[in-house]
Amino acid sequence: MKIRASRVNSQSIEPYLLIAPLLVLLLVFILYPVVANMYLSFFKWKGMGKATFIGLENYRTMFSDETFWVSIKNTMVLLLYIPLGVMLPVLISAVLREGLKGWSLFRAIIYLPNILGYVIMGMISSILFRKLGPINHVLTSLGLESLALDWLSIPILALNTLGLVYGVWLRLGFGCIFFLAAMSGIDASLYDAAKIDGALWWRTFWNVTIPSIRFSIEFWIVLSFIEILARAFSFIYSYSRGGPGFATFTLEYGIYNEGFVAFNMGYASTWASVLFIVCAVIAYFQIVLMRKNSDV
Repeated sequence: MKIRASRVNSQSIEPYLLIAPLLVLLLVFILYPVVANMYLSFFKWKGMGKATFIGLENYRTMFSDETFWVSIKNTMVLLLYIPLGVMLPVLISAVLREGLKGWSLFRAIIYLPNILGYVIMGMISSILFRKLGPINHVLTSLGLESLALDWLSIPILALNTLGLVYGVWLRLGFGCIFFLAAMSGIDASLYDAAKIDGALWWRTFWNVTIPSIRFSIEFWIVLSFIEILARAFSFIYSYSRGGPGFATFTLEYGIYNEGFVAFNMGYASTWASVLFIVCAVIAYFQIVLMRKNSDV
């Protein structure tokens, strides 16, 4: 009996021992920084020296800060590009799935930005869209001088160009790979049934492909929100430095600006707390969507 009890105890402990390293990493690199950031948001601290407790003063300052609301507005504009950033790779993946000639080469080309990384692509994009850059040179050569604009100096153009490049083009390659993998799991009999019924390509795409990869699309939407909210800094920094003015100044870029340019770490933590709450709400809705899909 004692031997059997010891075996039961060891079997019940083993799973926890296996996940213990992951739990330690989560506590050290995720939970602790989040709690420390929330705690620091109630202090005035320059990053060195003694921190002074000021209560909710950072939050009052933030909600009356015009730069904060500009960053929120710019972030919301970038989020409007998510539908295009989702549907375009889905459409391209559906076309590639049909066995388009040379699709392997095309897939490699559109995936290239993901290999180069955000910083390099930000620098390349800043060169492409500058006033005397290649894009304007091509437009001028084609006799389209009226379309050769100063993309990075006009605020509305700079923000919308950022949305197209970062929100759509930069993630197009990985999106195609992701949705091609999702489409590979669709039962071929569904397409055969659609052909027998005489359904055209678009109707088959809308009534067979889209419902079959619904979970993947929902996951990609949530991932797109997180990418724009919390992973765009490196691209924006090398692309426009948040300019012209505050035209491409996002909530995430504001955290860097307040913390590492103005050296106001306490106030930067306040911005980071707001960003964390927004991302947590999005993650919650992702969990809700996953549960709904599992019940279907």
